[in-house]
Amino acid sequence: MTCGACQQPVFHGRFFAAGRCEFCHPQRRRRWTSCAQCRAWYGGNRPTCSGCTGWRYRHPPGTCRECGSVFFVRDEHCRACWVQARILEDADLTEGQVRVDPRPYFARIARTGYQLEIGGLKRTTQLLNPRWRYRELQPAPPATVARQPESWEQLRLFDSGRDYRRFRKTDHADLDNPYLAAALGLADRKAELCGWSPELLRLTRRGLIAVLSGHQAGEAVRYSELVPLYADRKISVTRVSEVLQEAGLLDDDRPDSFEVWLVRRTQDLAPEIGEDVRRWLRAVHRGGPRRRPRSRSSSWGFMSAAHSTLLDWSGRYSHLREVTRADVKAAFDAHQGWRRKELHISLRSLFTHLRREKVIFQNPTTGIKAGAYPLPPILPLPQECYTDAVTAATTPEQQVLLVLTVVHAARRPSIKALTVDDLDLPGRAITIGGHTRPLDELTHQVIHEYLLHRHRRWPHTPNRHLLITRVTAHGHEPVSDYWCHLQFAGRRASLEQMRIDRQLEEALAGGGDPRRLAAIFGISEFTAVRYASAARALMANTLESPPPSTTTRP
Repeated sequence: MTCGACQQPVFHGRFFAAGRCEFCHPQRRRRWTSCAQCRAWYGGNRPTCSGCTGWRYRHPPGTCRECGSVFFVRDEHCRACWVQARILEDADLTEGQVRVDPRPYFARIARTGYQLEIGGLKRTTQLLNPRWRYRELQPAPPATVARQPESWEQLRLFDSGRDYRRFRKTDHADLDNPYLAAALGLADRKAELCGWSPELLRLTRRGLIAVLSGHQAGEAVRYSELVPLYADRKISVTRVSEVLQEAGLLDDDRPDSFEVWLVRRTQDLAPEIGEDVRRWLRAVHRGGPRRRPRSRSSSWGFMSAAHSTLLDWSGRYSHLREVTRADVKAAFDAHQGWRRKELHISLRSLFTHLRREKVIFQNPTTGIKAGAYPLPPILPLPQECYTDAVTAATTPEQQVLLVLTVVHAARRPSIKALTVDDLDLPGRAITIGGHTRPLDELTHQVIHEYLLHRHRRWPHTPNRHLLITRVTAHGHEPVSDYWCHLQFAGRRASLEQMRIDRQLEEALAGGGDPRRLAAIFGISEFTAVRYASAARALMANTLESPPPSTTTRP
């Protein structure tokens, strides 16, 4: 007789109803028995303990070289031999030492035999305290890395890169290195503060051991030398570099991505013009005397708006001093609408900076107005757009994004900056962008379910932002714009279009009252008047129905 679930033969007295054996039946009872593989005494409902059950999914089947048992083996040894070898290695450890490699102890198993144990205890101890194995074996490291004084120093003949992929723990590990001991202590404290998982802490410690085992005074670890470790051993380069940076041992030799982008975008311009443009965008990005630094998106927008005009001038002039007022007017006349407005802002900022730095004699944009351009009409979205968005919102993160946009008309920066401190679930209130508003039942239910999901997945995260990902869960930064864009990419309507439609819907419901819109959503008077005017026009039937793929600008 064979069990219908595990396809194993069922012995007499071990058969339950529904064609399942004692181990596979849904109403099975917990019993204490001996593991069929490692011989550990454990309480469970399967023929093998939890350790051996997970062992069989990670290693191929074979015959153990030491005990001859036919089971899933690692390096030709079964799990029972590996467990016994670790027990023998732990017995030889002295204070301050950690496990290195239990393979040399396989030969001693025939003389010592197998130590019987109760299965499942080590896993339970690891869950309660992920660093159980290190507390009693390692002394408390100092708070900072103290460089050891040297009476002499061997000068480096030439500078060559290191290949940490060739590191082998059995041959190259130097656990007595003071820099390594201090870095491991910093990693433990950082893991406790930032809520790292046991697996992330293990990989970070593994990377620190590979990098700092042979570290000497005066040396620095290059970031470019850490990158191959991820592809070779799946080590978190970001966490290892954070620990090394805090210890003062990291040489961040990565090129500045902004400078790389700046050189690439200005390489097709004339040399003198390109140099002036680079100085201008650096001042925009980094700031200066009486000038606040701007975000990278501002530099990208300035360059995107003015690149075609600068490229045209590079074909005729060698320096921006040769650009006349007529050239600026001709560039403005070649564009219309908001593109003309963006070009006017970019060129005015460029020539104002050059005039301030005394690179040019006169600002050719002085007194030139871009002029007002007609704003596109605000039209309602069809119902199919919302049906498509609701169908696509399958994860808790997507549902929070959708409900905050559709119900509360929250912008993307406000949603990214939203923290758990801005929520008042018992009081049914939420603060978005500094504006407190009541919390409806749908939003309350969606946020409550997401918070439960957030706590189950990242119970020890230090990030106070409401929306977090696997990248931001171990830090303090918000989610990226690209992540928010990907949640509803390729749908019929974007989040921004649904936000605009929500404000238009409220304007229609309030009879086109701008004060009502400003009080509900906390928007400016100009924006409220614009939505109120669009609502009155729609109620007067002066606008046509929009096509399904309408693109509007707020």
